Amino acid sequence: MRKLHIILIGVFAAGVLLTGIGAGVLFTEFTALSYGGKELLGKTDMRTENFDVEFEPGEERAFITGWYNWEQDEVLTDARVPENTVRFCVTYNKERTVPLPKWEEEYNEVVLLTRWVAEDDDVELMMEAKDLLLENLKEGRLVSFDALGIEEVTVTVNPANKDDVRLVW
Repeated sequence: MRKLHIILIGVFAAGVLLTGIGAGVLFTEFTALSYGGKELLGKTDMRTENFDVEFEPGEERAFITGWYNWEQDEVLTDARVPENTVRFCVTYNKERTVPLPKWEEEYNEVVLLTRWVAEDDDVELMMEAKDLLLENLKEGRLVSFDALGIEEVTVTVNPANKDDVRLVW
């Protein structure tokens, strides 16, 4: 019985030692990695276009909404925009998405929707990301990935309509 205890203690000590060595190697390798930036997945054909949406100003302010994290805090004004019109200046990837702005009279809202038109399927993008990740890991870099859709949106109205609309993100 005593011999079995000595063997088990030896196996346990060897396991702890190997775990410590493995953790040390992992920590050393991880700290040697650097950030390699952002890699784009799939096809890209960036376009910047203006989309005008007419709305009906009413007693309440019309909301301007969308499904994006826009950096714009307030509606810009430009006298070249026709009255009672919201102009979206959208930078987007034509290979992946199409902006579809519209006026929702029922909700008193101008909304910017998108329709995905990507011919890439998710598995193809995942395999491309895997290949890029492994390639960069061999070179000691970690990278992040992005499959571009909507890159930037700017909302502009005529100065006469400045008080008729409000951004809601």
